[in-house]
Amino acid sequence: MSRRAQRPELEFGSDSFLDVVCNIVGILIILIVVVGVKVDRQPKAGAIVAEKQLEEKKARLAEQEALIASRQESLRQLSESDVQISKRLALLRTEDEETERQIQLTMESQELARQQLESEQEKADRLKKQASDADYDRKALAARVAALQKIIDDKSRDALRLGQALATTTSAEKQLSDKLRTAVVETQRLQETLKNAEQAAVPTDRLQHRLSPVTKPVDSNELHFRISKGRISQIPLDELLERLKAQVMSRRSTVIRFSQFEGSVGPVNGYSMTYMVEKEGPSTIESLQSGDGRTRVSVSKWTIEPDASLIDESYDEAIRPGSRFRQVIETATPDSVVTMWIYPDSFTGFSALREVAHGLQLRVAARPLPAGTPIVGSPGGSRSAAQ
Repeated sequence: MSRRAQRPELEFGSDSFLDVVCNIVGILIILIVVVGVKVDRQPKAGAIVAEKQLEEKKARLAEQEALIASRQESLRQLSESDVQISKRLALLRTEDEETERQIQLTMESQELARQQLESEQEKADRLKKQASDADYDRKALAARVAALQKIIDDKSRDALRLGQALATTTSAEKQLSDKLRTAVVETQRLQETLKNAEQAAVPTDRLQHRLSPVTKPVDSNELHFRISKGRISQIPLDELLERLKAQVMSRRSTVIRFSQFEGSVGPVNGYSMTYMVEKEGPSTIESLQSGDGRTRVSVSKWTIEPDASLIDESYDEAIRPGSRFRQVIETATPDSVVTMWIYPDSFTGFSALREVAHGLQLRVAARPLPAGTPIVGSPGGSRSAAQ
């Protein structure tokens, strides 16, 4: 953009004019002095003429002085006008600079608006392209979903057919398993019948001898049974201990807050367990002195008692094939130990149960209990000894 043409400044030399006026005045004064000297030297007759001339010159001088005063006033007015013009010029220059700045800002704003417009246009183009791509992807996805839906439908039909076939197979397997279990029970029954027949054929006066077995502490899997009032039931000791451990871990903060804590778990298969845990470790003062503040929580005692939901069976039921007792010991690992907690009113049937366990090559441990005494355990208690 072209700049506005500068206005020409008024140039007026007031100092030069004053010098000229002063020179003129000086020259006039010198002329007057020279004329006065000449008049004094001329005869009296020429004094009047000289005086007239002098008056005329004075009159002209007065006129010149008046003219000078008028010109000085004009010069003063011109100076004031020059000051006003300079101020006006400075104001116009300021306004011109402000106008140029405003024009520059306007141009920059227009350039910025143009760039923003271009950016918005590019953004609109990108959005349009993205929308086109999204529409293409949507159509491709819809086609993919349709294909997957068809595959799912096919798989569902296949799964339905397989489910039906599996149901049929499961039913057949269940029937076969039932038949096999029935056959096993019948086989065991026949074997026991054969054994009883063989024993009946043996003379009654035959001497039977049994070697005294060696007793060993239990250090393997242990199956616990409670025998009371001539009935036997399994004690789910491992399940109860797992629940005890989980409950203590969930209440660890409460257990640590107190030196002792009592709780209970169950029932599981008709048995409940009450327990007591204790906090072991140094006292606060000892931990501060030694710098070791570690504490350990351990079970100091547990007690197992049956409840109303207990399911048990008699001796005769227990030794028969397919009983709960035989199902448990027949599925036990070969190194398992059968521990029987026996009350005084149930010693008569223990030997038959022991013979069944020994027939499966399992060791048996008997733990007699006084009447009315619950089953109790602790870290300091004795371990079972199996034969």
